[in-house]
Amino acid sequence: MSEEIDIDTIIEELEQENEDNVEDRHAEVIEEAEGKAEREDKVARKISKSYEELDKKMDAIELQRVMDKFDDSSDDTEKLIMGTVRADLKDPARALEAIKMVREKAAELRKKQEEREAELLQQAEERAAKAWGVGPVGKPQAPADHDKELMERINKGDTRALVESIIGDDLPF
Repeated sequence: MSEEIDIDTIIEELEQENEDNVEDRHAEVIEEAEGKAEREDKVARKISKSYEELDKKMDAIELQRVMDKFDDSSDDTEKLIMGTVRADLKDPARALEAIKMVREKAAELRKKQEEREAELLQQAEERAAKAWGVGPVGKPQAPADHDKELMERINKGDTRALVESIIGDDLPF
């Protein structure tokens, strides 16, 4: 008896041969397509790298613009505070956040400084008043008891008190 040939087996063998033959027949086309894909990948990587470098340069330029604008519009206190974090700033958005925080902190420091200066001025005025009898700046000195008495006598019509107030106590008579 002859071997019975199964049609499915034959079809599988033919398909397998066709796949092998397809790869052999189109090997050049497949190689060319793979080479083209590699070149396109290289170009895509170069473009991506160039874009990243350009993005970094643009961030650096924007950061410099933001910092220059800050330097032009800030006072010494703000510059001093910014000096502590300036080296760490690489992103313009972070720089803007830092500037906002620096301005707030500088305002708080200025307020504390003004309060301290006012307190020191008041203490100085009080010390001067105790030491030399001078009142706070802008307030007239309270008349001494002798001056009050002299003014009352002048108001009553005492001419001798009037002369005494002009000449002083050094009257020969």
